Order: sequence, then structure tokens, then C-alpha cells
Amino acid sequence: MNYKKKMPVPSLSAVICLAFLSVALVNCKNPTGADEDREPYITVRNDCGIAVDVYMNSAFQFFLNNYEYSFIENITPGACLLEAKKKDTDILLKSFTVEIGGDTNYTWTISSVAQLSITNSYGETLDIYGDGTYQSDLADQGNLLLPNVPYGEHLVEAKKTGGTTVVSSITIDFIEDITYEWIIQK
Repeated sequence: MNYKKKMPVPSLSAVICLAFLSVALVNCKNPTGADEDREPYITVRNDCGIAVDVYMNSAFQFFLNNYEYSFIENITPGACLLEAKKKDTDILLKSFTVEIGGDTNYTWTISSVAQLSITNSYGETLDIYGDGTYQSDLADQGNLLLPNVPYGEHLVEAKKTGGTTVVSSITIDFIEDITYEWIIQK
């Protein structure tokens, strides 16, 4: 007896699938690779605490929520004025001028360096809370500096040590990179 081994015949769907994958792999471009025909771009990251409108050379580009990023693409090389305004307002939070070269990309991170200086003149040690979260205790006649407070409204409370009794509170709208001051008094 003479047996011939038969080769399995691939199904039509398998052939179509392999053909599709082959075409896709050939046409796939690495989005992070070098593309010599591509214009420079700017990556804009928002880490400032609130939603912002982003402008380049006074022209609106897009808005970003906190912790989002996006790209300004196809930029003509030269000086570019970048601005971040509080969303839907004319309140300027940050501005920066960057020089973009022919093959240079740039990343601009919008962040807050606002600070809150708290002085305790209440007469006893207090617990300090920011937006409901314990920050630190603060001895009488002591000072506390809270650095890099995100932009936006924040409720700051002073409570009796170990208790829930609020002895003083303040709501501050942080929209500038300055040191805000709060003096707690009886």
C-alpha cells in the first residue's frame, strides 16, 4: 500500500486573516519614530489642578482638564507665545515664550507653585486640614508652609487637636503663583 501524506489546506478565513495582517504590518508606521517630513510640535501637559484653555500666539488651541495632555502640531519654526487661562475665562494662569527650531519639539507642563503660609495665633496647637485631608499639626505661634498648592478653590480648616471641632476655616481660590497667607486667631 502506498499512502500519500496530505497537506492540510488552510481555510479561506485563515488566508484572508493572514493577508490582512501582512498588509497592516507593511503599512504600520511607528508613531514615536523619526518622521523627517513632520513639522515640529509642542506637547502641552496640564498638572495645575484645574481645567485650562491653551493658546498659542493668542489663538485658542484646545482646553485641557487637570492631568490631561495634548499636542499643538504643524508649528512654523520661530518664537511661540504659549498661554494657559482658567477655562472659559480671561484669567491668565501661565505664559511662556519658546523658540521652536525646524526639528525641535517642546513639552510645556502647566503646574502650580502657589503656596499657603499659615500662622497659628489661636493660643493652642491646632490640626490643619486641606480639602478634608489632614496636613499637619501647628503649634501655637508656629508657621506652616504648604507648597505647590494646585490652582482652584480649596477649603482649609483649623481643628482642635485630636478632635473634630473646627475653630477657623477659609476658602481660597488659588490662581496665581504667589504665597497666600492665613493667620488663625481667636
